[in-house]
Amino acid sequence: MIHLHRFYLIFCIICIINYMSAELVTVSLIGSAVLAGGWFKWETVKDNTLCHFMECCNEKYVPYDIDKLHNSISQKMFGQPLVNELVNILTAHKEAVYDVNKRNRKALVISLHGWSGIGKNYASTIIAEALFKNGMQSRYVKLFMGKKDFDCADLEKSKKDLIMKVNEVVKKCSKALIIFDEIHDMCPSVLDAIKPMLDYHHAVDGVDYRDTIFIFISNIGGQEIATNLLELYEQGIKRNDVEFHNFEPIIRRTAYHQGGFEKAGAIAQHLIDHYIPFLPLEQHHVEMCALAEFRSNGIYDPSEEMMADAMSVITYGPTEDQPIFANNGCKRFTRRIPYVIKKYSPKANKNTEL
Repeated sequence: MIHLHRFYLIFCIICIINYMSAELVTVSLIGSAVLAGGWFKWETVKDNTLCHFMECCNEKYVPYDIDKLHNSISQKMFGQPLVNELVNILTAHKEAVYDVNKRNRKALVISLHGWSGIGKNYASTIIAEALFKNGMQSRYVKLFMGKKDFDCADLEKSKKDLIMKVNEVVKKCSKALIIFDEIHDMCPSVLDAIKPMLDYHHAVDGVDYRDTIFIFISNIGGQEIATNLLELYEQGIKRNDVEFHNFEPIIRRTAYHQGGFEKAGAIAQHLIDHYIPFLPLEQHHVEMCALAEFRSNGIYDPSEEMMADAMSVITYGPTEDQPIFANNGCKRFTRRIPYVIKKYSPKANKNTEL
């Protein structure tokens, strides 16, 4: 029995060393041999050894916490009725991931559209934080940024690099989250490199993407969404009663002719599962954003003067005759409100008087 325990300890040490250096290549071989011997299950060994020291692709590190997602969207996203549907979308995806009788037939592909500053990046962060214990810092979450990550001067190299980087992440965890931000600044045709990963395939070059989530983020369609929302208002349709079909055709048509989506196979072949319109914010939505930002800075009851000062940087459009929507959403509050708090703090006022 002592010799068996000693062997187990040595085996675990070997597992940790090899996992760090070679992505479990050697460890998997050892684990397979142990499994063949019937001593203990490899996944059980890994969960109780390696996964105490590093992130693993298991329920501890990839919890898919839908309750957390629901609460975060409810408390942090304002004026976005269709964004709330992300809870149902990701619940259905989770059920298929964990139910062998359902099985995902393709990767989940979500495209977020709307003006700058109304919560698209925030929503992707909320998703990452709910699905992964380490959020955006998870080794199973990969963020690509428009031109920053893709050299338009050498598209073929950019495409090869993209395929390689996505493969690396998904090989580590099939439930990976891949985010493409600033699609509007991306070179056309780059996204075609990953089209096979989004399609109905059991595996692509030996990698299974069916449980992977891809999120595209862009400003494309923002003006069209705002214009269409005004028309819906004129028809008597309330903001909370809008449906996906009120916006998806407009977004698809607009996106297919702009930026990284231009003539993209993902759009032409209907591989994007959900187009999520982020509606332009109205004044009361922006006020809710401001109050939330004050709370995050420890101020739970800002004065009227503080709120007025914070709101003074917000302009409205789409025209001077129609000052309905906040032009920049809540984007400026991140820096503005900490300044306002300092400006109106007793210590700041005392120093000013001196």
